[in-house]
Amino acid sequence: MDERAVDTSAFPRPGEILAAVDGVPVASFREVVARLRVDYPREDPSHVEGIVLREWEAFSAGRPLVVPTAVEGGAREILDQPRV
Repeated sequence: MDERAVDTSAFPRPGEILAAVDGVPVASFREVVARLRVDYPREDPSHVEGIVLREWEAFSAGRPLVVPTAVEGGAREILDQPRV
């Protein structure tokens, strides 16, 4: 089975997908947590956030699908430095 395959039955409701990155539908962390807090109002917000973070780590194997564009700029600054 393709590691990048996505279970389409688990997609958010229409209009809730932010974008697709490398063929994987993504939504903002804030939006996902907000939807879950609505559906699970008795759960502590920090518990919901922790679950989302653990699921993200399990899904992504620690490798981010996206990074802020400033990360590339920072990487360029480091790579532009002379090696010692």
